Amino acid sequence: MANEATENGNTELSETAQKYDRLRKSIPFVRPPDTLVVTGGLAASFPDDLPSILTKVKDFDEFTEGNDPWHEHDFGAFDYKGEKIFWKVDDYNGNEGYDLVLTVMLASEY
Repeated sequence: MANEATENGNTELSETAQKYDRLRKSIPFVRPPDTLVVTGGLAASFPDDLPSILTKVKDFDEFTEGNDPWHEHDFGAFDYKGEKIFWKVDDYNGNEGYDLVLTVMLASEY
């Protein structure tokens, strides 16, 4: 996992980033109150490739100042067979029965 330096030079990950990384690393065993959502467009476009796509989300470590300015590890993007794939983590803090929701989608669905 890539650690990025914060403004004060500290390379330790924030509590939030660690929590979000744990969620991603738990794929495919995400359990309530957390949940994993794969959008309909992604499932329809790559029905046989979902395990490979979810592995790329699980293993994602390309966080930079440009794509993760708050150092929260709450969003990622990568190319897959000519399509841009996005993933994002939303923290519901127990609202609506969920804590963390990890959504994986085609960029065009965002």
